[in-house]
Amino acid sequence: MGGRVLVVEDNEDLAMVLGDMVGRAGAEALIANTGAAALEMMRSNIVDLAFLDIILPDANGIELIPQFRKICPDCELVMLTGMNDAKVAVQALKAGAADYLVKPFENIEFTAVLKKMLAAGRACRLHSVNKGEDHVDLVGESPAMIKVREEIATAAGVRAAVMISGATGTGKEVVARAIHAHGDDPGPFVKVDCGTLAAGVIESELFGYEKGAFTDARADKKGLVEIADGGTLFLDEIGNLPLGLQPVLLRLLEESTFRRVGGVRDIRVSIRLIAATNTDLVAEVEAGRFRVDLFYRLNVLSIHLPLLSARGDDVLLLGDYFRRRYSREMRIESKGFSPAAEERLRQHVWPGNIRELRNCVERAVIYGRGHWLGPEHLGLPEAAVVSFPPGNADKSLAEVEMAHIRQVMAAVDYNKSRAARILGISRSTLQNKLS
Repeated sequence: MGGRVLVVEDNEDLAMVLGDMVGRAGAEALIANTGAAALEMMRSNIVDLAFLDIILPDANGIELIPQFRKICPDCELVMLTGMNDAKVAVQALKAGAADYLVKPFENIEFTAVLKKMLAAGRACRLHSVNKGEDHVDLVGESPAMIKVREEIATAAGVRAAVMISGATGTGKEVVARAIHAHGDDPGPFVKVDCGTLAAGVIESELFGYEKGAFTDARADKKGLVEIADGGTLFLDEIGNLPLGLQPVLLRLLEESTFRRVGGVRDIRVSIRLIAATNTDLVAEVEAGRFRVDLFYRLNVLSIHLPLLSARGDDVLLLGDYFRRRYSREMRIESKGFSPAAEERLRQHVWPGNIRELRNCVERAVIYGRGHWLGPEHLGLPEAAVVSFPPGNADKSLAEVEMAHIRQVMAAVDYNKSRAARILGISRSTLQNKLS
């Protein structure tokens, strides 16, 4: 069966018996007799399943559940209790336990729950792997991310259109999926990447077509809008939507109807529409490349995702999240990040944002197997040290600013995107200052 099971039980004889049953079931057993020992084992091992006694010498098992969840969000938890009390069971389940066993229980009952929970954990991890980055939790405790979670909760409770903005790799699709998952829409989540579909095919992909609409249209075909009926349509990189197609999308938003390519019949759908962009749509509107009426119709609710470099110690929380995730998926032990590695994570500018961090940590887990992960495993350059030039008393503010910009540019090998992030301005603003 495989897997690692933590048994937290203060009765040492019972703990050994349960550990033996775990071994006979083909899994590896870890034994802890106190809450403190259990937490330490959770921090230093990849644990798939934990059997947690409610009454421990130093803790209440139910109160330990949030700490277990914080250390290992994917670990299955089963409570052990000698109190045949429905209220205790309900408390455990509400706190996050997946199941409970009332002592004394039969060996066959324990083994059945053991196998069921390990199988459920594997299925959950497989689902997570298949969904890739779309399944990443909204990890972070910075004020910006607390605000994002509040905005997600607001958006999930209504059917209004949502616009998500943010740089590439900040997690726009993750937010869109979170809105869908927490809403009341039972239908599918359908993603359309407006940046990858050719202008000539995007209309038929979105709205479908009728037989004979064009040469290769040999049969009627539903578009992605119809497929999303009853659910959520996510239009990623909406700024790339061709100008000629924007009125059709506006009609869909206004009237919840559309026509297939070559069709004469209006089709009505019920969808939640979420759009995302990594460009400045206001500038696109001013340039005449995006319709102002469509912009306002899409921008009923707006959520902006900050750069990873602007989220403070969230980078450490996310880094540890990915470390545990990849350690679990690849069955590779890792003890954590060394202080030097944590400092390197803090200092890096992260031009690729969360996507770059995820790839960085995956590589570190592979190369640092079984050890504390250090800077040498991260593959990140040392941060450029930028200081203000001395002797500026006789220079104007504009001259000091330009001298600082040039020093930052030199420190990052004239990478304008990195320099703009360090300076806290947009790339276009930097370009204007340099021209």
